[in-house]
Amino acid sequence: MNKQQFYHNGTGKSAETYHYKECGLENIYLSNGFIFDEFEGEQVVAVKDIDALHEAIGLHIVLERKVPSGKELRFLRAELDMTQAELATMLNVSSQSVARWEKEECEVNGGAVLALKLLFALKALPEDVKDKLVAGLVDRLDALSKADESDQEAFVLTYSNDNWFDQLIAA
Repeated sequence: MNKQQFYHNGTGKSAETYHYKECGLENIYLSNGFIFDEFEGEQVVAVKDIDALHEAIGLHIVLERKVPSGKELRFLRAELDMTQAELATMLNVSSQSVARWEKEECEVNGGAVLALKLLFALKALPEDVKDKLVAGLVDRLDALSKADESDQEAFVLTYSNDNWFDQLIAA
């Protein structure tokens, strides 16, 4: 098991790490960003900015792991706030497939891993960037659905402001 350690920027390192099992993953440790407290006679832990922590864990899974484990798949799905059935519909597989992946009864296919990683990465984008990206994608898909398949198209790329842009031009 590879121990993954996360820290809260701007907070000093704690004397000890905290094994953060509450996220459902066995290999997550916090080096800071948490405090131990007492509530009604029991010791509890309070974690700073838990939403940002879960986003960091998810991005680590998406960007660092070739194929996420079943528990990691479940974590990503939960962070996307999706049921197994909803994710299955999105990935065009059965809900039983998603359940088997999460239980590690069978391997997840590469296309589904890629799609799930993209879904999570899109969720992590800032809203203004996501809105532009989604609007552009919807416009492009709409144009494609209306296009005549027999038309030949030239693909023209233009470089401007340190970025490449494309245009479809009917031949």
